[in-house]
Amino acid sequence: MEPNQRVAVITGAASGIGLALTEGCLQRGIHVVMADNAVNKLCDRVEAFNEGTKAAVLGVACDVTKIETIRDLAKQAYNRFGRVDWLFNNAGISGQLAPLWELTSEHIRKVMDINLHGAIHCLQTFLPLMFKQQHRSHIINIASVYGLCSGSQMAAYAMSKQAMVALSESLYFDLKRLEKPVDVSVVCPSFVSTQLLSNSAPEQEDKLHYLVAQLIARSRSSDELAAHILHEVEKKTFYILPDKEVKAYCEERTKAIIEQTDPHQHSLEKIINALSKRAMAD
Repeated sequence: MEPNQRVAVITGAASGIGLALTEGCLQRGIHVVMADNAVNKLCDRVEAFNEGTKAAVLGVACDVTKIETIRDLAKQAYNRFGRVDWLFNNAGISGQLAPLWELTSEHIRKVMDINLHGAIHCLQTFLPLMFKQQHRSHIINIASVYGLCSGSQMAAYAMSKQAMVALSESLYFDLKRLEKPVDVSVVCPSFVSTQLLSNSAPEQEDKLHYLVAQLIARSRSSDELAAHILHEVEKKTFYILPDKEVKAYCEERTKAIIEQTDPHQHSLEKIINALSKRAMAD
C-alpha cells in the first residue's frame, strides 16, 4: 500500500447506499473494507470489485449488533491496511411500517440495535484507534430525513435516526473540546432507491409495505446520493443534506416548535398518509 493512500470502512456495504459508497470510494482510488452480514452477497461484491479496480477491497462478515464482530472488523482493517481514514456507519433497516402501538418491543429493539447501537459499537471500537493515528480521520453517520422530522408509520425508524443526529452532534462537540484528530458528518437524505425495506418485510403480505417499497424504488439513485455524500465529506461538511426538500422540512418543523403549533405535516408525511389510506382501502 502506498504511503498516505486512504482507506474507508463501510458497514452495510453489500447493497444500497453502502454499495454505492464503496464504488464511489474505489473510483477515487480509496481502499475499502466492506462490512455486511449478508455473507454471500458480500463475497460476490468483493470478488467483482477485486477483479475490476486498482484499489484494494477487503470483505468482512459483520453483524453490527454484536460488538465482538466490530472488534474483528477493526482488527482486520488495520492488519490489512494499517490505517482507517473514513468510517461510514451506514448499516440500517426501516423496521415494520405500523403505528407504535402495533409494534412489538422486539420490532422496536431490532431497529434500535442495528441503526443506533450498531453505530455506537463502531464508534467505541474505532475511535480509540483513530486517536492514535498520525493523520486526521472522519466519521460519517448515515441518518435520514427522519432524523430531522417525524411521520406516521415510522416511529421506530425516526427514533433511531433522530438519535443518530444527536449522537453525531454530541460526538462533534466532544471531539472538538478535546482536540481529537477526527471529523464528523451526519447525512440526512430523503428516500433513495435501495432495498431498505427488504430486511423488514412482514411475514404476512402487507399492502403498505409494498406501496412504500414501490415509492422507494422510484426515488433518487443510490449512486447519485453517494457521489453527493463523498463530495461533501471531502469538504468536511457536518450536516449533509442531499435533498432540497429536507431543508424545507427543517425550516417548517423549527417554525412549528418556535410558534408552539402542532407538528407540521410535511410533503413526505402527506405521501405516506395517502399510501396508508390506499392500503387500508384495498
